[in-house]
Amino acid sequence: MNIGIIGGGAIGLLCASYLSQHHDITVFTRRKEQAEEIRTSGIKRTVKGETIQASAQAQTGITGIFDLLIVTVKYHHLQEVLDELSTLPRQRILFLQNGMAHLLDLENWKTSHSLFIGVVEHGAMKVSDHAVDHTGIGVIKWGAFHHEDAADVRNALKEVPADFQMIYTNEWKKVLEEKLLVNVCINPLTALLHVKNGELITNPSYEYMMKCAYEEAVSILSLPEKERHWSHVVSICKKTAANQSSMLQDIVKGRQTERKAIVGYLLKKAQAQEILAPHLTFFNRSLEVLEKKQTKSFE
Repeated sequence: MNIGIIGGGAIGLLCASYLSQHHDITVFTRRKEQAEEIRTSGIKRTVKGETIQASAQAQTGITGIFDLLIVTVKYHHLQEVLDELSTLPRQRILFLQNGMAHLLDLENWKTSHSLFIGVVEHGAMKVSDHAVDHTGIGVIKWGAFHHEDAADVRNALKEVPADFQMIYTNEWKKVLEEKLLVNVCINPLTALLHVKNGELITNPSYEYMMKCAYEEAVSILSLPEKERHWSHVVSICKKTAANQSSMLQDIVKGRQTERKAIVGYLLKKAQAQEILAPHLTFFNRSLEVLEKKQTKSFE
């Protein structure tokens, strides 16, 4: 397939690197310098101590017709991407954003494109404009946002390496909610405390704060099986113990976080249901202050 990857961050580079083994890839970046780096040097992926080189085309400005476009930009850059996509002929677009705020944007987006939603369960860290570390092997679960026929894309995306499985599911919203629950328990606290994921369960005070966020989020999302979900959150903390969350990485590098997509979405739902969420409200306001300070103090 001819696949376009929109976004040159950690997930964009990771997707481009793996998918280029079976498909023709073009990466769309915001900066010309990054596009040039990818064209000339390719994409370097490090996983399990091994480094693999992949080739891909790259450019700025989203143009052309593809069998599939994959949008990997963070939520706060999504609206400008939607504006660009609105000018393109009809095609299939898969969105891979954290949180769930983008669902509201897609519901209100008047477009003829076929839309798909995915959940990334990999860990990845961008090392440079053309290099990415695959820090945690998971899967990408994806499905049709509006009951679109995707048989050919589903078959084509089965041709992926073992470390980068893409699984089609009709229960993508449930998967998205479970991922949101993990994100809201781990990301804000690690960013505020400047700790790696594993410390949230080795430090009793941190674990208590995480449990408070968990209880509020479960209530807002009306999720059953509370014990199973909590066990899953703890297992992810253990599995990714040595990792810095994406939100912590953003704070460290002075970037805007995905606060609105994760915590902000839950607070909007809480307000609509008249549910009090004092801990999530505190996390949200504290992260907003950190974003404005553009702190880079963590080492």
